[in-house]
Amino acid sequence: MIAAVAFLAIVVVGSLLLVHAGQNQPFSKDEQAYEKWVNGFATGLGGRPAVVILEPDALALQNNCPDNAQRQARLQMLSYAVKTLQTKNAQVYLDAGHSNWVPAGQMARRLQAADIAQAAGFALNVANYDPTNREISYATELDRDLRMDKRFVVDTSRNGPGSAGGHDPPAGSLSRARPDANRNALARQLFTDPNSQAANWVRDNPGDPLTREISQRIANQPTAKWFGPWSGDISAAVSTYASAASKQHKAPVLVAYDIPQLDCSGKATGSKQWCNPPGRQLGSAPQVLDGGGGLGLWIKAPGESDGDCGTGVGTRPGEFSPNVAKDLITGRP
Repeated sequence: MIAAVAFLAIVVVGSLLLVHAGQNQPFSKDEQAYEKWVNGFATGLGGRPAVVILEPDALALQNNCPDNAQRQARLQMLSYAVKTLQTKNAQVYLDAGHSNWVPAGQMARRLQAADIAQAAGFALNVANYDPTNREISYATELDRDLRMDKRFVVDTSRNGPGSAGGHDPPAGSLSRARPDANRNALARQLFTDPNSQAANWVRDNPGDPLTREISQRIANQPTAKWFGPWSGDISAAVSTYASAASKQHKAPVLVAYDIPQLDCSGKATGSKQWCNPPGRQLGSAPQVLDGGGGLGLWIKAPGESDGDCGTGVGTRPGEFSPNVAKDLITGRP
């Protein structure tokens, strides 16, 4: 994996033309549209090296789907996306929630049903706050239950000390840690978007007291770019971003997020735990986590609000907030 990260891109996606068991009719127009979207995403990548983080929360929310037909449809959509996006240059990481959500044995079965065997690995802790060491332990459990050694990525953008009521141990105490020289080289290989929301805010607010800290701590770090129904022509959007990274000989981090009815009509719970909660803090910068190909990456862009809640009161989902960014930098609301 270390040799493979010279060009790295992260993408999160899914889509498929599905069929009811024993029938020859499409499962729904949603799945047909999703298949088209995934194909467009693949076209946008254009054969460029990529890491694909496939559909955050889709497998973890599987139980919200009210019947088996919908659950099977989702698994088939994810399987289609894995098979479409996993190539010799693109690495697919299928999202597996986080350590405090679905028991490892149950998640392993879902990963298997979505064809994890054909993917590069799985993604953990996307947009969440669990400490890295806890996620590494969960990854080890998943590998055990999968009966295969799969690579993994952990979102470390918001899981710094105290972010989930626990503390990461020093880097050297991680059971599968690598030397610091190898750990820190990853960030230099990833594309840092000069037009991210954080970077644009820094340019627009040169005299703000927060500008220097946000510039150094957030805007200058490689962070994932999310793509979904808001992105318009998906082929053009992905191609533009991937091309910009390629011109710098860097690998972009992309997140694709478009699976139909993500929550399966279920009601969100525990919003106070995930929606701009106070006291959270930046985690470690993108780095290699272990000797088995595990990576720590910034998938949720720090400072971009979860919505009108917590420390982001008055903001829209995805909107950059200097107040949210400040809280993550200091670890204090």
